[in-house]
Amino acid sequence: MRTDERRWNLIRAFYRSYRSFHAIFEQYERRVAAFTSSYREDRREIKLKPDELYSLFDSNAIEALRDEELETLKEVGHQLFRGHDRPDAFDSHVTNIYHEVSLLKEEHWTMREEVLRKDPEAYDRYYREVNVYYPRRLRHVRNLYGKARRRLESVLLPAFARNKIMVRSAYLFGERLFRGVYPGGLDEFYGHMYPNGGALTGYTLAADSFLEGGFATEAAAAYSRAIQVLDVRRIAQGEDGEEGGGSDSRGREDLAVQRRNLERRKERALALD
Repeated sequence: MRTDERRWNLIRAFYRSYRSFHAIFEQYERRVAAFTSSYREDRREIKLKPDELYSLFDSNAIEALRDEELETLKEVGHQLFRGHDRPDAFDSHVTNIYHEVSLLKEEHWTMREEVLRKDPEAYDRYYREVNVYYPRRLRHVRNLYGKARRRLESVLLPAFARNKIMVRSAYLFGERLFRGVYPGGLDEFYGHMYPNGGALTGYTLAADSFLEGGFATEAAAAYSRAIQVLDVRRIAQGEDGEEGGGSDSRGREDLAVQRRNLERRKERALALD
């Protein structure tokens, strides 16, 4: 597999695992809140029955997270970042996430065995442990994901930004992949990938790449998205800027020039369609 393919696989695996983990975490918090409300006790003092404790997690979801998404993320991260003098911090965060989720899965399996034993004393001891262990472990994994995401957004995405597979794949699959991660969707993701140009740069590069590859329909659609972003900027600048000359006037003229260029490239794509 080529390096550029590995980079996209890394991005895809990270955001899929990020969404999956946070779904598990949010489910846990909702169920704890429901039991707390039902028992009318502080969550640190509540004593759940065995079946209630086991229901806090979906064991299949934890196993799938570790064995599918996180396994892929860890392996691709090692392929991209290991062997250097200083491993990238992203790779270290991902490795720690994998190990922590593995421990959580094993602990949940042990809990199942304890529940099936139906030994009240053993269960009491175990419950005292997991009542502290579960929330601490989950919050630790959430913090690791936060560190990995910040490293990805601030360093890795800009470094991958001109890669052809990244450019095309982010455009084609980004809206679905980033759903639930970025409220602003693909536009917000582009803000991290292209800090100096944001969504305008992202859509334009995708369109240029499609046009160069002979994918005229995709190119025209991406140019249209770029023009929409540009029009929003022009409107905002027109509303915020003062009448007359100066830098505001030059800025509006620059945007107008960019729009004409994008329209010409879109027409070229449409002519090939």
